[in-house]
Amino acid sequence: MPPRWLDRDRRDRPAPIYLHIGGPSTGTTYLQRLMTANKDAMAKAGFLLPGRTWRDVVLATHDALSRGRTQEAATDLVRAADGHWDVLAEEMVAHRGKATVLSMEFLCWAKPEAAAQIVESLAGAEVHVVLTVRDTAAVLRSQWQTNCRNGAEVPFRRLIWGLRRTVEGDGHPSSRPERMIDRAMGVPRMIETWVPLVGADRFHVVTVPVDSPDPDMLWKRFAGVIGMNPGKCRERSVESNASLGLPSSELMRLLNLELGEVPRTEYLRTMKSLLARDILGERAADERKVTLNRPGRNLSARWNARIREAIAESGVDLVGSLDDLPTAKVGKDVPAELDVPTDEELLFAASWARRGLAEAIVSLEERIARLREEHGYGDEPLVPHDDQDDSDGPDGSDDGPDDDPEDAGLDKSEQLARQLSDRTPEVGPALTEIIGLVRQAMPLGVELAALRARIAADAADAADA
Repeated sequence: MPPRWLDRDRRDRPAPIYLHIGGPSTGTTYLQRLMTANKDAMAKAGFLLPGRTWRDVVLATHDALSRGRTQEAATDLVRAADGHWDVLAEEMVAHRGKATVLSMEFLCWAKPEAAAQIVESLAGAEVHVVLTVRDTAAVLRSQWQTNCRNGAEVPFRRLIWGLRRTVEGDGHPSSRPERMIDRAMGVPRMIETWVPLVGADRFHVVTVPVDSPDPDMLWKRFAGVIGMNPGKCRERSVESNASLGLPSSELMRLLNLELGEVPRTEYLRTMKSLLARDILGERAADERKVTLNRPGRNLSARWNARIREAIAESGVDLVGSLDDLPTAKVGKDVPAELDVPTDEELLFAASWARRGLAEAIVSLEERIARLREEHGYGDEPLVPHDDQDDSDGPDGSDDGPDDDPEDAGLDKSEQLARQLSDRTPEVGPALTEIIGLVRQAMPLGVELAALRARIAADAADAADA
């Protein structure tokens, strides 16, 4: 006997599909991890979370967003993603339960043509779009530190400049900071892109509570949209997604300039996962937080007003309150100058990074030697294995120029020298020493990943024998 919620008519057509398109830094990771931790409970209630792994979802999304791009212009990641969206779409359309929920914040970047192809690929299903929206000031702070640990080189002051250009501009971002703002906070563009495809009644805006005594209020709002009983999901992910503090974020940004171009997978494995998350992430609670100055706060309020207007005029389904997007100007109690880390704070973060990397290199060498000995591989060369996902986007640096007049005509080393000119002389050598350790760790990370892949392949072969 089929479950009670599965009536005869629904068995003959796809379940409704909810595309949670983001935006970034609006509780997406919290919702994704909560649903993943409760995947079995959701499945029992008739909900499908498509894809075998998170990497499947990441690659499928990159594939969907890159449709129409020439092979010459495609990145290695895009070429690796080719065909993944079709597989995921087929799985979603085949589901005959209560609903399918695909949560992936990169989807909010979709241009109209890509969004239309995504909806068309789900033909036969009732497609809904869910957009979580948060106070611009909070997203701005979060996005800058996230981009710093994902390869970005844009100073925080330039991101605030990009917000000013966005607030006062014509809706056509022309510089890197403007594009970074548009990707993460371009809610009016997102509404204009998706509402014509699914209808205002199937476009759901869920606001992130500014201040709520209930830590699960965002989940309860989201669950109400997709039709899930929030109380059925009792498991909570133990993983954290803590933001880096101000000194470590600035350190990562400067290191990105010092490092230059490296293969994306190696950046993700060593700079993002090892250095930013595992090493610098340990001291996030002890560092000063990234804060906005008075101009940044007031620009955020003005952009919140623009978002509220777009939501109200579009007639989309609002879950939560527009009051979660404050529009009041702040007064002179908020400093006009932007807070920056002191030389002492930056050097302390650098010392922590240097010590952590040195210890990690020793640990990597020992693990590699132990695995080679245990499995009898000796000094046998191994094929590098790409085991990384790209959970913060294809490249934190974005594409195109920053258009910072102070950096005009300067290469990265010259930009770094200019930006360090007001710092104590010890900062530059500290950055160089850290990057030297990063370059030692990178090939070890590649080798360890290759070893793990070889061990898994040998185990699979033995099981099939």
